[in-house]
Amino acid sequence: MKKAFIFDFDGTLGETIPLVLASVKAAYCDTGQTAPSEGVIKSHFGPNEIGMFRSLNPDMWKTLYGRYLYHYAALHDKYSPAPFMGIRGVLRLLSEKGVPAAIVTGKGRDTADISLAKYGISEYFSVVECGDERGAVKPEKIRRVLEFWNLQNAAGSVYYIGDIVRDVYDSLEAGTVPLSAAWSKIADVGGLKKSPSKKVFESVADFRDWIEKSVI
Repeated sequence: MKKAFIFDFDGTLGETIPLVLASVKAAYCDTGQTAPSEGVIKSHFGPNEIGMFRSLNPDMWKTLYGRYLYHYAALHDKYSPAPFMGIRGVLRLLSEKGVPAAIVTGKGRDTADISLAKYGISEYFSVVECGDERGAVKPEKIRRVLEFWNLQNAAGSVYYIGDIVRDVYDSLEAGTVPLSAAWSKIADVGGLKKSPSKKVFESVADFRDWIEKSVI
């Protein structure tokens, strides 16, 4: 059966959450407002960034979002200059072996495009599905990728790898096999290990080793 991989972005391909938090704070600073705490910002993750700002500050969301995009691009090299070490090698390996790869992320299209360009890894993904301002929609987006690949009836041979417990359940809801990336500095390793994830990887090297031994 043909294998395929769908990747989350933040915390899976790159350490981008610190970049997101810094950019949100800078956007508020630009508008002369007090930024929400990191806890409050994180509590509004789920929708894409437009949805987040609509919820946090409905009267000024357009201005805040515009400033956020500016700082997200300007601060990228400082907070997240490259994907996690070893990720490019994993993506290159999958490409060389003819294993399809895609992205399903809660990020908005604007920031996903900025990060993909900064990292220089766009070529490895046949499809990129981004978040929605309505809220978390990853199962729906995973199913779109399966349809694009014509693998609706072979979802059990498609792996979804993300860095949070919610990703595990989203993968299961979509019928794919959940894997967990626990290599971020802020990953909830304990929570991921207690989840029904098929495998939890604490390093990119372990992930690559598993691919080489068990997938290709």
